[in-house]
Amino acid sequence: MLEQQLLQQAKTGDYDAFEQLYAQLEGPIKRFVRRLVGSPDTVDDIVQLTFISLYRNLHRIEPVEYLRPYVFRIARNHCYDELRRQGRFEPLSVEDEATEIKISFTSDKQPEPEDVAHWILLQLEVQRAMEYLPELQRQTLILYAEEELSYNEIAVVMETNVGTVKSRLFQARKALRRLVRPQTLSALEAELSEGGDYP
Repeated sequence: MLEQQLLQQAKTGDYDAFEQLYAQLEGPIKRFVRRLVGSPDTVDDIVQLTFISLYRNLHRIEPVEYLRPYVFRIARNHCYDELRRQGRFEPLSVEDEATEIKISFTSDKQPEPEDVAHWILLQLEVQRAMEYLPELQRQTLILYAEEELSYNEIAVVMETNVGTVKSRLFQARKALRRLVRPQTLSALEAELSEGGDYP
């Protein structure tokens, strides 16, 4: 059943519908939280808090199409609360430059492009490089490339406008091109050129 339909049912007090909604959203939210806080010890607690907050505020989600960005925004806010509690939260600036460092997961033997391990290493390299992006750029790229949210949905999550989302994605892509190896960039662009957007 579609998430929006489950939300409508959950709003009427249907707890089974909320349980199904939880099951559909838990994986993406857990992945997003893990990427933001980096500490596995707190991930489950933040996910639980996110869904408790969602349950208490079901009536506030209008239109229902905003469900997914609304949940991601709740999760993001809880991540910030946890980072503040740990003393790891710093003011965020989209103007900060990406750390200039080349990320590489290489070995003496270069795998063939069709080798699954090759693509896993490329993914690890890109994810590691993303950790060096300014925080707002990194979050925008995670939501766009990993969670497949639209520009409008990301704007809702991050409480900004679509123009800012596009700008952050542009800057993130530009920075990633400096952070990953040329071979990695070529492989990714060749693989994804038919699909269009490469972050």
